[in-house]
Amino acid sequence: MQTKTNVLVFSLAAILSLSVVAMGELPQAIADKEHDDGEKKLKFKKKADFTADCAQVNTGVGTDWGCKASFWLDKKGENLKYKIRINNMDLTGWQTIDDVTDNVGKVHLHTDADGHVLNVWKAPIEDDAQMKAIPSKGILKGIYDDSDVTSDEDATAGNIGHHDTSKPLTANLDDLCNGSFFVMIHEAAGPGVLKGYLDTTKQGEKACNKLGF
Repeated sequence: MQTKTNVLVFSLAAILSLSVVAMGELPQAIADKEHDDGEKKLKFKKKADFTADCAQVNTGVGTDWGCKASFWLDKKGENLKYKIRINNMDLTGWQTIDDVTDNVGKVHLHTDADGHVLNVWKAPIEDDAQMKAIPSKGILKGIYDDSDVTSDEDATAGNIGHHDTSKPLTANLDDLCNGSFFVMIHEAAGPGVLKGYLDTTKQGEKACNKLGF
């Protein structure tokens, strides 16, 4: 009887232990599922028109933090596909639960002249309706176009300042083709920690020349 009781107790303990592990992994699985719907619709050519390697803005951040990004501009200059991979930072807070110092606070596309041009991830808002995230891989991808402009409702509500609004891609093609675009990654506390200017590839030069830039 004692042996059977011990076996039962051990079995219950094992089940509870597995349940705890499963509950710990569940939020990450849900996060990936929620942000990965329609992933197959975003297809990318092998050769990008623009690329960016992020450098650290502040020396006091994780030494292994970084990002690489690729961008593809369509022939009419009406949409810009992007794929941003953030290395060794936590997009949702579920990749490194015990360490909140590496959490990503927000991700934007900027220009030198106009500040924010696209709010990609988290604060103050995710303006790209086609943005997909794979948190477990640190990947954000989507399509920036004129439909991603911050809505009048959001802008006039006073919740979003001018500097934080998303602006039309077509109004910023000159900056894109002339090297003024950059990716900015912020940590959870707010400050920008990673920054990478978009470098134009030979493919990108051809695309910009055809558009008259």
